[in-house]
Amino acid sequence: MRVTNKILVNNLKNNLSRNIRNIERVQNQLATGKRISKPSEDPTGIVESLRLASRLRQNRQFQENTKDGISWLSTTDGALGSVTSALQRVYELTVQGSNGTLAPEDRKAVKEEVMQIIDEVGNIANTVQGDRYIFGGTNTTEKPYDGVDIDGAVVWKHNEKKIVYEVGVGVEIPINITAKEAFVDADLFGTLQEIATNLESGDTTALSSDIEKINQAMDQILSCRAKAGAGVNRLEMTKERLAEQEINYSTVQAEVDGVDPALVIMQLKNQENIYQASLAVGAKVIMPSLVDFLR
Repeated sequence: MRVTNKILVNNLKNNLSRNIRNIERVQNQLATGKRISKPSEDPTGIVESLRLASRLRQNRQFQENTKDGISWLSTTDGALGSVTSALQRVYELTVQGSNGTLAPEDRKAVKEEVMQIIDEVGNIANTVQGDRYIFGGTNTTEKPYDGVDIDGAVVWKHNEKKIVYEVGVGVEIPINITAKEAFVDADLFGTLQEIATNLESGDTTALSSDIEKINQAMDQILSCRAKAGAGVNRLEMTKERLAEQEINYSTVQAEVDGVDPALVIMQLKNQENIYQASLAVGAKVIMPSLVDFLR
């Protein structure tokens, strides 16, 4: 094959273009910290990188669910703790009111304090986390406790369904205590209203039996608090596990798609040297030919 000056020039242009593309590729790796910028560079690697990126996004969502669940259950435990304190005060007032020597005006004052506690427990039953009612089951947009009707019956607007958060692949954890568990099953408001009625009437015998009902209601609340605490403990362990998984996924992804900055800088300098050498060679290739002397 006859090698002409045109062939030399065309080869030079092709080589210069390839060298410039190599410099651009290495510069992109250094700027982005990623070894693969398009699928054609490493089809197998890009598939693995995308799979790991998907797992990282999923893991971060699981972590968000875990944090929200811990916050929800912590709020629940705090609310139930306030109920416990209120019931302990009602217990003291009931014992005081069951004393047959208590003057009517003193018993009336005790009854008024119990009524105030009933209102406060009602407020606690309507505790919110963000803009959601925590004791309403899955009905988190309406107040679960709606006071009493004209017949004195407690009005509830809730359901018994559990709010379930996914905190892992196929792993779901309930994060709420329903009003039925905390208030309805123990007939908490009914007991408090009964105590207020008995204080007003001065029925010390009934008040003595109400003391046992208050103890049962407190046991129910403590049971719910234990359940909330167990949920927080499990979510805390899950949170730690998810954080470890994120580190592992990030490490593997860095190995698949990441770059070593020091190595990439060396490659960049090497490509720059190759390009400079190409230019130097090109300066010798594109020299005046015989035609230039024949003009």
